[in-house]
Amino acid sequence: MNITVQRRLAACLAMALIAMPAFADDFEAFGGKAGLARVADHGVDRVLADPRIKDRFTHADIPRLKEQLAIQFCALLGGPCQYTGPDMKAAHAGMNLHDAEFNALAEDFQLAMDDLDIPFRTQNALISKLAPMEKAMVAK
Repeated sequence: MNITVQRRLAACLAMALIAMPAFADDFEAFGGKAGLARVADHGVDRVLADPRIKDRFTHADIPRLKEQLAIQFCALLGGPCQYTGPDMKAAHAGMNLHDAEFNALAEDFQLAMDDLDIPFRTQNALISKLAPMEKAMVAK
């Protein structure tokens, strides 16, 4: 690559980096562990009030669910947590979850984050990590 092309490439890269908005890392953008615990707590509370899916949680250990979700969110977003629970396929085996139920849960958590005034871009950082899990959770 000649020097002119290298300089143009470097200039383009520099301009792209300058144009990118400066965000704190995703874990910190949520307010660290405490902020993610609030998301898990409020999200689960919304799910438990949602007539579309609340019955799926009748026998769940709700305090443990909230705790495990907060840890999982923390780990997914690069925080200092290590999720040691089951993978999503094992955790949801035999539940025969449907797309509509997964979508209701996702909607409840998004509304919970709205309630907590979490910016859309920050919400997307978590949602983009959770969305691929749908394949392991939903029965096809």
